[in-house]
Amino acid sequence: MEQIAVDPDFYTMSYGTEPQDFHSETTSLASTIARGRFENGRRYQATKEDDYWGPSDEQQFEAFEIGHMVFLVLDHNQPNPLFRAPIGPSPKKILDIGTGQGSWAIDVADYYPEATVHGVDVFPPPALWMPPNCVFEVDDVLREWTWKDSFDFIHMRLMYGAFTDEGWDQVYKQAYDALEPGGWIEQMELDVRVYSDDGTLKPEHMLHGWGNIFVACSERAGRSLRTHEKMRGAIEKAGFVDVHEEKYKIPMGPWPKDKLLKEAGHLQYAHWNAALEGWAMWLLTHFGEPEPWTKEEVQVYLAKVRAELKNPHIHAYEPANRVWARKPTLEEERARQTKVKIEPSP
Repeated sequence: MEQIAVDPDFYTMSYGTEPQDFHSETTSLASTIARGRFENGRRYQATKEDDYWGPSDEQQFEAFEIGHMVFLVLDHNQPNPLFRAPIGPSPKKILDIGTGQGSWAIDVADYYPEATVHGVDVFPPPALWMPPNCVFEVDDVLREWTWKDSFDFIHMRLMYGAFTDEGWDQVYKQAYDALEPGGWIEQMELDVRVYSDDGTLKPEHMLHGWGNIFVACSERAGRSLRTHEKMRGAIEKAGFVDVHEEKYKIPMGPWPKDKLLKEAGHLQYAHWNAALEGWAMWLLTHFGEPEPWTKEEVQVYLAKVRAELKNPHIHAYEPANRVWARKPTLEEERARQTKVKIEPSP
């Protein structure tokens, strides 16, 4: 990944104020009322405290929507900005695991009107309208999958911290079994740690230690946030072949010189502002160090982080990884099984 060039015209304001590039209008998403537990003013869909660390409420749905736009901008120059897997022009059945607010599933259903797109999550998406070929389902993908027909494509995005390592192995194995021979899986995940290439993110900055705090919290919770590091190996372990990976640098603010990255940074700033509390509250109040934080301590911390996000002199970015891979064809699988039978054990 190359270093991102900084826009020199970005330095037209004083430290601590908000430049014009940071202004953003976002539309709150309507949310269906779903059962869940309430904690520190946020709604969590899971009924058990250790099920999932992220809230499922209107504020977080808004963050999901902005995050969806970030990824569309990042791959704006691609033939299909929604995914990279070469699934062909006429897939029949597509599954979106962890569909969130449902935007990806809806867009893909529009793109492939002859396909049926299933979006599944542990809470109902807030979508008020969807194409007739888009179906939303509330389910736990760690349970036995009951879809009757095989899928041509299975997609996941921003699922970090959703499962234990064993749970991830189970999901990838179930995805492998549910795909047609030659079908594709794809996953896009963020690195929760923040970096800069030019030294403008310094050790004394809150953003410098942000990611490590939450990686440590997630490890104590047994739901690692380092999914982006582990997913390629786990996908290969499940039996997928023809594995591809692309790495991104997502600017946190509109400081880059490049027009596309500037727009992505503008949206990522809005994404962080909408999502910060949802990302932080449960993990810090349950697994913060040296002891669980109070709600008020979290809010003070987040206020300092938001102030740094506005600082144009910090050229911070957040890495992301995209992995896509293919289930072997029947011929490839037969050849593999034959080779295993013929080769003597070491």
